[in-house]
Amino acid sequence: MATQQEQANGKIVHVTGSSRGIGLAIAKKLLSDGYQVILNGSNNTPLQEVRQELAKQCPNIDALSANVADEHSAAQLFVEIEKKYKRLDVLVNNAGISPRVNANKSIVEETPTEHWLKTIAINLTGAFFVSRAAIALLKRSQFGRVIQIASHAGQTNTGFASAHYASSKAGLIGFSRVLAGELGPQGITVNCVSPGKIQTQMASTYQNAAAFEQIYN
Repeated sequence: MATQQEQANGKIVHVTGSSRGIGLAIAKKLLSDGYQVILNGSNNTPLQEVRQELAKQCPNIDALSANVADEHSAAQLFVEIEKKYKRLDVLVNNAGISPRVNANKSIVEETPTEHWLKTIAINLTGAFFVSRAAIALLKRSQFGRVIQIASHAGQTNTGFASAHYASSKAGLIGFSRVLAGELGPQGITVNCVSPGKIQTQMASTYQNAAAFEQIYN
């Protein structure tokens, strides 16, 4: 049986929202397993700082800045990956936000429209833009994998997540089911991972109302 290092040899992985939190932890694990990892974040400065730090110990690291909620930016991301690597083996859709009102969970009747729209744009529409743009490259691989970071909040009422976040994650699960059906016959698998509450930078700043707009998983 092949070892993890042998299975990872030469495989290209892109992880969205990977300059911090869950995405960064995923990227570090993949790097330790021997994958060629491409980090992503919407803010290039902290993204490159993370890349430089990881590069000290892991040469298989790259970073490309893009706003996944912007259709053109998401598409251009994979133009760059194609130029540089010619293919993609694994896509991890992790980028996400969960805005709060005065650092607290917002109930539906008090949820600002801008919070709803931005959460759906990043957490769900962003995953759609990125997945759609990645399909052509994944088809070139003999291994294609799509992993969606959903949430327990997309499956049940947690008492913690607001409607915009829970709805975006439920939508991501539904989107993934359809995508799996479309890509499965071509040898590309699509799966969701639905974690519960994890102490990330996003979670730790829920008491800081001024920080919500820039907090990613």
